[in-house]
Amino acid sequence: MAAGMAPDDRWVGGYAAYEWRHLRLALEAYAIDPHGRRVLELGCNVGGSAVVLAALGARLSGIDADPLMPPIAAANLARHGLSGDMRTIEAGATLPFADAAFDIVVANSVLEYVDPSHLDATVAELHRVIRPGGRLFICGTASRLPLRERHSGRWLINLLPSAVDGLFGRKLQRGLSPLRLSRALAGRFSVIGGPEAWLAARRAIHGRLGPLTRAYAALGQAARCTPGWFTPYIELSLQKLSDSERPAGWGRSLR
Repeated sequence: MAAGMAPDDRWVGGYAAYEWRHLRLALEAYAIDPHGRRVLELGCNVGGSAVVLAALGARLSGIDADPLMPPIAAANLARHGLSGDMRTIEAGATLPFADAAFDIVVANSVLEYVDPSHLDATVAELHRVIRPGGRLFICGTASRLPLRERHSGRWLINLLPSAVDGLFGRKLQRGLSPLRLSRALAGRFSVIGGPEAWLAARRAIHGRLGPLTRAYAALGQAARCTPGWFTPYIELSLQKLSDSERPAGWGRSLR
């Protein structure tokens, strides 16, 4: 309440329950086990994902550029009898952690909020703080491909260049371009699994496959890569590449 948030809001007090039904099942589907692992959540927000990760046994740290969020996330963890190291960071800054400090990094519905000018540096920092062979899980990340922006619900905003933002007097929310993301990830991370792994995650979370899900799977099969690149919410299970692994390009390295 002190932060102007309603505890009974689905995305405040109910966020942990939502992620228990979604993030937890996605982690299981992609064989990402946080138990006993050093886990960093990029963009902890109010702590919905943090609660799930801590409940699953993670040795948890969380960061957010909004100074309001880490204290709220810490309070949400405490409300569930859990704990974690929640910190505020400056957008685009070096992360306050040592090299190879984490086994897993979870970026749930956050990379679309990173300023495009900071994206490459942010991914480089994630690569630095993940141990060799460690995991990066990107999920819930609104893509710029749909005609309707997923968070705001506005039509055609994803098609407009940032140059028009001045006409509105503010920065407009857009999804993240998969191509921009792939360029930031290339040479740093490789995707684990293809269409089959993505379909298994969909079954685990939703229990059934609808026509649209099958269409995305077919697209992934045709492109010989995970459908997680094309869906309205980008979803990628990735492994850190060592410095000696230098893929030729994103199209091959990130499939």
